[in-house]
Amino acid sequence: MFGVILNQLLYITALTLTTATAAQTVVAAGPAITLLVAILARKETATPLKWLGIGVAGTGAVLLVGAGARSGSVLGNLLAVLNVASYSIYLVISRGLLRRYQALTVITWVFVFGAVGMVPWGIVPLAREAGHLHAGTWAVVAYIVALPTVGAYWLNVFALTRVESSLVSVFGYLQPVITAIVAIPLLHERLSPRLIPAAALIFGGVAVTLWEGRRERLRRGAMPSPAEQEVVEP
Repeated sequence: MFGVILNQLLYITALTLTTATAAQTVVAAGPAITLLVAILARKETATPLKWLGIGVAGTGAVLLVGAGARSGSVLGNLLAVLNVASYSIYLVISRGLLRRYQALTVITWVFVFGAVGMVPWGIVPLAREAGHLHAGTWAVVAYIVALPTVGAYWLNVFALTRVESSLVSVFGYLQPVITAIVAIPLLHERLSPRLIPAAALIFGGVAVTLWEGRRERLRRGAMPSPAEQEVVEP
């Protein structure tokens, strides 16, 4: 429900209402939101620096929600925030499974149940529009399934077996940058004046929460938290 169904429905709907750059920038707040969920679920201890980081990242997300001049962009940005919250809940509640089973096993079953759960939402539009889709559209769909979804999940798991999860999470911050580089020439998007300061607040808040969480875990010799293990999903 949280890892696939709500996550994908909220994100795809957000993209129809706001820019790809703004939606992807909100995703960068994921580690801070995951930490907040973990604290509320009593799976993570709260410290003043963690609350500071969550507050700063949250301020950036709130600032970004109102960014953009397109009609409906406020709602789109809000849906992008809810998408991140949904995925954060998934990360926290799946942590116990990841300690008992292989990561690829968990991901496989999450996608299987997620696919079944998506059928009621997608079967009617698919039946109505499948006959009218041309080869180029099917090629794009195949690309989305093979590379940004299956490939990205597998590469993230591959990376997590070789380097620290916090390092993997840091590379997720490149997503808004790459999205902007691609979206500006291909989709003719323009950066909102609020986007840069909002992104700076989000990145700064996330950096504080990850740094404090990592420092606390190194002191205790404990496993990485769900926030530190987060790998941001497109």
